[in-house]
Amino acid sequence: MRIFVNQIGFDFQPEVERMTYLFFEEDLVTFQDIGNPEMELRIRFADRDGALHAVAELYEKGALQSIATYRQPAPLGENHATLRKKSKQTVLHAVHDCLADYTGAGQPWGILTGVRPLKLVHGMLEQGLSRDYIRSSLASTYRIAPDRIDLLLDIADAQLCTVPDLYDISNQASIYIGIPFCPTHCAYCTFPAYSMEEKYTYAFDFLKGLEKEFVAVGRFLRDYGIPVTSVYLGGGTPTSLNAPEMEFLMEVLYREIPGGDAWARRAKESSVQAIAGEDVRKGFAQGGSWREFTVEAGRPDTITSERVNVMRRYHVNRISVNPQTFKAQTLKAIGRGHTPDIVDRRFHMVKEAGFENINMDMILGLPGEDLDDVRYTRERIEALKPDSVTVHTMSFKRTAVVNKEKERFEIPHSQLVRMMMKETDEWARSLGYHPYYVYRQKDILGNLENIGYAMPGKESVYNICIMEERQCIIGLGGGASTKLVGPNGKSFGRHGNPREPKAYVESIDAVTEKKMDLLKRLYEAMLQGQS
Repeated sequence: MRIFVNQIGFDFQPEVERMTYLFFEEDLVTFQDIGNPEMELRIRFADRDGALHAVAELYEKGALQSIATYRQPAPLGENHATLRKKSKQTVLHAVHDCLADYTGAGQPWGILTGVRPLKLVHGMLEQGLSRDYIRSSLASTYRIAPDRIDLLLDIADAQLCTVPDLYDISNQASIYIGIPFCPTHCAYCTFPAYSMEEKYTYAFDFLKGLEKEFVAVGRFLRDYGIPVTSVYLGGGTPTSLNAPEMEFLMEVLYREIPGGDAWARRAKESSVQAIAGEDVRKGFAQGGSWREFTVEAGRPDTITSERVNVMRRYHVNRISVNPQTFKAQTLKAIGRGHTPDIVDRRFHMVKEAGFENINMDMILGLPGEDLDDVRYTRERIEALKPDSVTVHTMSFKRTAVVNKEKERFEIPHSQLVRMMMKETDEWARSLGYHPYYVYRQKDILGNLENIGYAMPGKESVYNICIMEERQCIIGLGGGASTKLVGPNGKSFGRHGNPREPKAYVESIDAVTEKKMDLLKRLYEAMLQGQS
């Protein structure tokens, strides 16, 4: 079916097109009037009399089927960007309500396009607004469905339990370390992930470049007295480094980044479980210690006893072993380098090594998978009893293979993916997991979300910090991004490292100098604001 979208008085084509496709994902949406469309979505917009007005009408073969209007006050004394944002919001309201009336169902996240919806809730909670007001505001302003509003409020509670000082950690920072190597490149992935052949070529120079970054960042943190909240070693696949390489990285980390010694002492004095427990999460970390140290050992085929021993010796307290799916055919199709049985063996290896906080990832909407496949994956995960489960919904990132070569992949329908998510949420909660962080992506299947579930006390501090953007995340390594965040979560932009290993090595001095300059300017401004 061809749907002609007729915009009258405005031009918000990308946003209107996206909203229309959410309701008619298998149809052709066009903005060119070439005559006799099966449907016409006629939208009028006007800014007059101090208000923004939008009317959306849906015609089927010339007959009016649905109509919706939306009106809100025009922003006074605001800049052009704010006016344009409010105008788009007005138009999308009318379009959403018109199409929801026609199809009989709205979108789970309404007109919301942001990837971090929980920031809206935290902003209102910080102002002291009531839960009833928050519910009403999210429903009326963004058309978010009631179950998603409940989800946001549940997660906000879990986050404030895990990081009680979440609104006051702008004078701290978390550390992200990117290792841009992987055994294979997954079809859905856009993270920096260069081949193991390239890794063998660049590993030594890459690690020496990383050491330079550690030295500069560590000096900055000590000079400005900035505590480190959490450390996250990601990628790529950090466990693509062999044991000696990983040991070198760990030595540099502990030598240069403040809080490592205190973290190590606490690890020796108590069990890993105690380190991840309630005492560390009440206010600032005790004695300058980190609150968490995670390694994303996501590719089970890279987990070896030698690497596990290094991680245990250096007091990693949270680790990920990610199956994504337990269907062997899918693993092969998407380019994962392991079998389902390898996942089981590697999970038991890290469990027996003493890790008390193990995460597993799964993806809903993988090519060719149906409900029974997802149920099977859940059964296999349930048998292993990980401490947390991150549930991703498939998204079509622009540069991912699965997006560039869509004809190769059979992608589940949105309604099926929504059923997968509903069942998975019920499954997770029935086992005692609770949701503790959520984020969305622009081209995510079913207009859904990614949710992290955890057993009580096993939530990831780093995941909360990076999603809610209440402090700087300082990125080191290949493709790592530094997020510059000031008080009250105000963003001051970001600074990205080169993704390609050779470019990273060759430009490390200039990249580090620029990053240090940006960080110093931000923290000096923050200090002046406090004086």
